[in-house]
Amino acid sequence: MVYAQIKAKLTGLFPQSPGVEVTNNAVVSGEVTVEPQIPLGVDEVYRRYVCENSNPLTCAWTQKSLEQDPTAKQCLNCGFPAILPPKTEIRGYRGRYRIDGFLGGRGMGRLYQGVQLADQQPVVIKEYLLPQRVFNQEETREKKQAFERLAGLSLADGRVQDIRLILPWDAIADPTAERCYLVTTGIQDTYPTLRKYLHERGAMNENEVYHVLNQVLQTLQFLHGQKFSLPSGQVQQGIAHGNLSLDSLLLIAHELEFFTHVCDLAVWENLFEFPNNKKSPPTFTQDLKNLGYIAFYLLSGKTVDSHNQALDPKIEQHWPVVRQEFQAFLFRLLELDKPFISAEEARQALIQITPITHNQVLVIEAEEETKRKFHPLYWLLLSLLGIAFLSGIIWLLIKIFYKPEVNTQDAVVCCLKDVPGVPPGKYNYTGEKSATWSYILQQSNLILQNQTLEEKLKESQPKLEINYQPEEKLETAIAQVQSGQYNFAVTNLVNQLPPQMRYKEFAYDGLVVFVAFSYSKREQNLPEPLRGQISLEQLRNLYTGKIKYWNQLNPQLPKLRVNLYIPSEEEAVNIFKERVLKEPNAIDTFERLQKINKQQDTFTDNEPIVITQLKTLEMVRKILQDFEKDDKKLGSIGFATLSQVFGQCSVYPLAIVDGNKESVQALVQNDTNKPINPNTDLCDDKGSYSPNLEVFKNGTYPLSYPMVVVYLGDNSRPPIGQKFAEMLKTQEVQNLLEQTGLVPLQKNNK
Repeated sequence: MVYAQIKAKLTGLFPQSPGVEVTNNAVVSGEVTVEPQIPLGVDEVYRRYVCENSNPLTCAWTQKSLEQDPTAKQCLNCGFPAILPPKTEIRGYRGRYRIDGFLGGRGMGRLYQGVQLADQQPVVIKEYLLPQRVFNQEETREKKQAFERLAGLSLADGRVQDIRLILPWDAIADPTAERCYLVTTGIQDTYPTLRKYLHERGAMNENEVYHVLNQVLQTLQFLHGQKFSLPSGQVQQGIAHGNLSLDSLLLIAHELEFFTHVCDLAVWENLFEFPNNKKSPPTFTQDLKNLGYIAFYLLSGKTVDSHNQALDPKIEQHWPVVRQEFQAFLFRLLELDKPFISAEEARQALIQITPITHNQVLVIEAEEETKRKFHPLYWLLLSLLGIAFLSGIIWLLIKIFYKPEVNTQDAVVCCLKDVPGVPPGKYNYTGEKSATWSYILQQSNLILQNQTLEEKLKESQPKLEINYQPEEKLETAIAQVQSGQYNFAVTNLVNQLPPQMRYKEFAYDGLVVFVAFSYSKREQNLPEPLRGQISLEQLRNLYTGKIKYWNQLNPQLPKLRVNLYIPSEEEAVNIFKERVLKEPNAIDTFERLQKINKQQDTFTDNEPIVITQLKTLEMVRKILQDFEKDDKKLGSIGFATLSQVFGQCSVYPLAIVDGNKESVQALVQNDTNKPINPNTDLCDDKGSYSPNLEVFKNGTYPLSYPMVVVYLGDNSRPPIGQKFAEMLKTQEVQNLLEQTGLVPLQKNNK
């Protein structure tokens, strides 16, 4: 009923006209923006152009210039880049596109109707501009690179889920012009914004706003809570919209219903704001507050008062008449009362408020009148019929709308020999020479008697020959996959990947930070006074020489000289720099301390800290030797990958504290699923503890990362990269990988 009311109000917002695409009975108007609204940031970015309406993205002169001169590259009035003429073709990573017509401006860009040439399916192209008056050459280059790395999202686990979020199909940085293009499939991106609704139809009633809020909160709950993959390959747990406004919410019409869709996320939209405009990072709570303002404006039917002053929800006179409980909910969204901590909490609070519709009131009145006219048996039969009808409707809705989510990681093949569609032939792949995969792949007896994992993989697919040829640097390996010299690469997903690359996860690994451990002498150990944990800030201070004695870290710790170790594997060291040191100055200090050569065991307070680099197993032995010295004057600490340290019970992996968050331990006890602690006998209790799969899977362990197969997103190539990932995800190989020290994607029944 609510959607029908909104749709009835919007009659005329979707006039059918020549050349307009019609899909699913939904008609698109030929113009997106009809009022000269100035999106946030546009007036500041393009103020160097003296535009008649202060917003050259929606100014009619850009189109008039093209009509007067079909070859015009700039507005004849102010010099702003002119719109693209019809039949302009754009080459993207996922196809070629042709522009059919200009639609209007929205947010930080301009919209065009177009088609994908390969199949003539409709697309919408959003054009972002980087004119030379505003952006210098270096800024333009950086923004183009960032655009292709960041413009787009997909669920990290590979699922496809419709949650009313309009996401890009292709992101293109024009190599010859100061423009970038965002392509979306279909025609959803052409539907009217909520700002246009207000301009054309005025206020929504309380019930209509209730349903808009309910839908947008569902989308935000999904956006804030899921793990997403960016085009660069970077995985992020939850993303804030950061740009929620009347201009980034669209009303989408279907045959019988109306839905509110979300578009224009800040992660790519904000790239085109003024270079010196320093914005705070988007937050989940700001999304909720912005949604509160949207609801306030929808109820008011406008954003400014009669004096052209912005409406303010803090001013009582600016509020329209709404129920007290609904206004109390909006006060919390607007942070005028106790704010909600999450979109999920906000939506749960919203659905506790029962929307009252005119239809419900009419039913109540009709019931009272009819009771006086009909026999009670009539009402009994009518009730039974109503129950039967309602049951049928519920069953039908469940059949139509309930689609159980299928996690692609759950659909696991048992055995290597059962992986379908593996292309036969000879393939070369690569990785980083001094890295986890190189270690576990070629170590005999690590998982199988007298057999390496590499030999096991070859044995299972006799028609398939895969040769591993690692490179010294990961950057080189990825570049060689891009060029076609290698078919795919196996690595960790820490560094950002080029936008053309794709990947599939097959396991997890992470860094662990450890100190010497002896259960019988645990009172003398460092784990006990450290309470089994260390913070990222403390690690940064240790490995940059700010702390030379352990009691400087904590007065309760013994006065032992700090002795620092790092692994010889460059992969682990690079991850430590990125996740722990972070700042360039800290990394420079760390690298300088690596170069200091110190042989003697006596120290003075003025002497610098020494960082010693050893192979992981040698480092573990050396840290234990430092602890067992009779004239012990050293307290040693080191780090390495979990896959190489797990099972080495002479060192204790410390839980990691990230800022104000609780500490997270990488290992848990199997029987209780509780983290290990300094009282756990790591040697006698071997087999009773294991990596905590959940903290690796959800990314809450600060030093965790996925292991991935990386390949080029080119369908013309054999899908050997994808199939190799499927081989690694079989239960058979997952069990083997767990024995190597990697954390499997899921626990398998062995």
